Amino acid sequence: MKARVLQEQSDSFEIAVLSLTAEVQSVSAEQLLSAPSGPPLVVVGGLLTAKRLADMRKLSAVLSRAGTPVLVVPPFADIDLGRYFETPVQLLVQRRVAESTTRVVDAATAAVVGQEAKVRSDHFFATALGAGVIAVDAQGKAVLIRYQASNTQGPVSFSALQLLSYTALTDESQRQRLLAHLLSWLPAASSEPMAPVSDTGDGRKGGVIADSILVPIALLLAAGGVQTEGQLRARAYAYLGADLSADDVSRALDELGREGLIGLDSAERISVGAEALDGFLERRGLHPYVRELEDLLAAAEAAA
Repeated sequence: MKARVLQEQSDSFEIAVLSLTAEVQSVSAEQLLSAPSGPPLVVVGGLLTAKRLADMRKLSAVLSRAGTPVLVVPPFADIDLGRYFETPVQLLVQRRVAESTTRVVDAATAAVVGQEAKVRSDHFFATALGAGVIAVDAQGKAVLIRYQASNTQGPVSFSALQLLSYTALTDESQRQRLLAHLLSWLPAASSEPMAPVSDTGDGRKGGVIADSILVPIALLLAAGGVQTEGQLRARAYAYLGADLSADDVSRALDELGREGLIGLDSAERISVGAEALDGFLERRGLHPYVRELEDLLAAAEAAA
């Protein structure tokens, strides 16, 4: 079993622990951008800082398109992990009192480590992500999530479990089995690796508006129906963690219109084609998040 790590982290304690389970290759970000296909990339969360945000977003997009898995583990420097990997909703890390066990809710993972695993965690994930949860803590909060934008793209596994630490609250054999399982997991659909993303710097990929702009607007329209551009922009930031400009929203609406997913009525108000939007989100594996977002929007309107 092999894994890649970024050179900046190759001398860390966590990577030394990783090397006991996998053959570790240290690579630069430039090497990954030019040759993204290959073994999974393991990222210790201390690397995720504001000054690296743009570079990590670009790298994560390239790895995703190449079908390369990524595993993100503690410790964390930033509590908002989703912005580094362009998840459709926020993925926040929250600290709590340490727990020694986790309940595995994913059948394939439970077959490897059992339905209860003794692996320490002192964080959980606060997020509206529902699909992809692998394990939860005693309060039912997610501590291990696999996010995959579509079944042809590389997954990102976010772990609040201390998979690269030694502690009395962890069963070593279960820790190693769980780590090996995550590193060996591949997308269900087989496909040739996709070419690296061509980043034009304006939120477009290959002449098409990037999903990081398009998807939040599609999710909001599917969940909330007709909304003004101002509402879409404000809600994208409040509920999905997407900081979009007025121009971003306008271009996203234009693109969704060109694809026949929305239209304008005689009063120039947005009309939503529910079935078409559902299909758009389903193809990206994001349809499960629509109901969660519906609940968030309904709760906000009730409180207003």
